[in-house]
Amino acid sequence: MRKTTWILSLSLLSVVVCFTTSANAVIPQLIGPLTTLLAIIPQILAFIGVALLTSLVFARDTTKSIFYKIRDSLTIKRVIGSVISLVVLVCLAVLTFYLVDKGIDKNPAPIDISSEKSTEKIAKLGNSWTTFRGNADRTGHVDDLPGPIDGNPLWIFKAKGTKTVKFLSSPAVVGNRLYIGAAVGAVFSVRGATYCIDTDKNEVVWENNSEIPIFSSPAVVAGRVYIGEGFHEDSRCRLRCLDANTGDPIWSFPTASHVESTPFITKGRLYFTAGADGIYCIDALAGEQIWHFPAVHADMSPLVKNGKVYFGTGYDHFTIYAVDAETGNEIWSTQMPYPVWGTPSGYENLVFFGMGRGNFSESAPIPAGKFVALDGETGDIVWEYEAGDAVFTAPAVHNGYVTFGSRNKYIYTFTAMTGEIHWKKFLGSPILSSPAVTQDSVYVATQAGSIYSLNVEDGNINWEYESDDQFLSSPAIANEKLYIGSSDRYIYCIGKKDTVEIIGDR
Repeated sequence: MRKTTWILSLSLLSVVVCFTTSANAVIPQLIGPLTTLLAIIPQILAFIGVALLTSLVFARDTTKSIFYKIRDSLTIKRVIGSVISLVVLVCLAVLTFYLVDKGIDKNPAPIDISSEKSTEKIAKLGNSWTTFRGNADRTGHVDDLPGPIDGNPLWIFKAKGTKTVKFLSSPAVVGNRLYIGAAVGAVFSVRGATYCIDTDKNEVVWENNSEIPIFSSPAVVAGRVYIGEGFHEDSRCRLRCLDANTGDPIWSFPTASHVESTPFITKGRLYFTAGADGIYCIDALAGEQIWHFPAVHADMSPLVKNGKVYFGTGYDHFTIYAVDAETGNEIWSTQMPYPVWGTPSGYENLVFFGMGRGNFSESAPIPAGKFVALDGETGDIVWEYEAGDAVFTAPAVHNGYVTFGSRNKYIYTFTAMTGEIHWKKFLGSPILSSPAVTQDSVYVATQAGSIYSLNVEDGNINWEYESDDQFLSSPAIANEKLYIGSSDRYIYCIGKKDTVEIIGDR
């Protein structure tokens, strides 16, 4: 009887380890098979332990006979050794649970943002977030308020449950509502989700799920959220239109490839790239196609300016295009030396593009990158800068300057018209997150997990916040705060308090 009690107790402990440990879920586009296997080894070992112990208790006669023979041959010393081994196994199980749990909860204790809906949630009015980074200047800032003056977190959101949530999408903030996409994974599945969070009450207003993970950052216009589905390996995805107040689907537009881009919305039309399926123009209200420019592979948010749509391609022929915004007919195209993945912006008669070898996960074996300013009417190169590694960030245009980051660990500010360098700052880690700019500050996050506020005039550091996360998401500045998602289930709200409020689950 005592033996059975010990075995059942160890089995129960193994089950606890299995089902209370949060594994890093499989996101195939970002995590390799070996990483995935290592992430779920504690669960696999615990499951095997349960199976073995169960077989010892409920095995057939042959297995029981073997067990009894082993039991009868044991000496007192071996019995003592077995008891010690059992204690060691229990300690290892507890230690495994502790280490895995510690590895996940490595940031300050997050605020509990409830997923239960409340009838008292009131949406405040705010400026539309019409494209990636909020506007055609890609500043990540659409109100007239300054950004945060210190680097203290006000709250930290943590997605609950045993699932893994990666916020690679960048937040759009309209009034007191934050909208963001996510890749949500369990051990054997992966899907997508779009969240709406009340930034005042720190509550989830709604969550809309999709079958395909989401990398796209949302655009929010006239009470609607527009967001794409899919990563680079996905096909047959959709651009989705959701009700901004409820998250209910309004319409979806199917594509043959993935939709990593954020649409550009202007004059009732919506322009977006769809991977290998080219670029589309559709009616923003009805979701019906107006024109389609096929046979190119584009993933950035296009720029619509002066009656033209500007975008670049990253496969086959590396090219920057300008097409007619009304008809989709090509106006000009200019060949580039590297894949063009960076989202464009414009100033006066110029359009700006970043490009380079490699991807968001790693640099190329032979790194190379460039930033170019082209004449918007002709496609001729006006000025260019060899960065040494890829430039994937969207350039932010402000007060006659243009600011961008690079994989080479620098952030730059150039005079927009002439290409003269105004300042550059080494931040010690690749910059894949697009900078946000206000009147007096530049806000930028690094791949290694640091968030900086830099003086807009000289690049000197105002403040720094260090986390244990990685940032591909880009910061949004609204309501005098900074909002950004991380690669490990967190959304940060930074600014305005001396200490972080802690009222949440760990």
